[in-house]
Amino acid sequence: MTVSDLHELIKNMKPELVHGRFFIASVGQHQLMVLANYLDYIEAVFREKEGMTLVFSEGPGDVVKPLSDYPISGPFALIMLTVNSDLFAVGFLAKITTALAAKGISVNAYSAYHHDHLLVPFERKEETMEILAALSKSSK
Repeated sequence: MTVSDLHELIKNMKPELVHGRFFIASVGQHQLMVLANYLDYIEAVFREKEGMTLVFSEGPGDVVKPLSDYPISGPFALIMLTVNSDLFAVGFLAKITTALAAKGISVNAYSAYHHDHLLVPFERKEETMEILAALSKSSK
């Protein structure tokens, strides 16, 4: 069952810090074939008119190396909000990004079918988790 009520979403978001360091890169569509051996490290792919945006983790095969000719940003920490949010819910990410912005934490957020995800500066991951826990607790 999906949740659409903002209060319930915040209260039950249960942020989970995903292990590893994550990066964002912009590549040409043809580069996806070259990366076929690294699919275990690719978290998300978005098509934009400027190219394909990849969210990926570093791994033992060093997926960063074949992307060295492309713009790469990071490292980021990936936080999955484990509440099963309704895709039509209003204000969930806005409430979270506003709380993080108030503390000067940048966030790149995206929604997938089951959960919402946050990419935050790697060095601020623990602080982010504390802010999210406080936000969730204040909504109870």
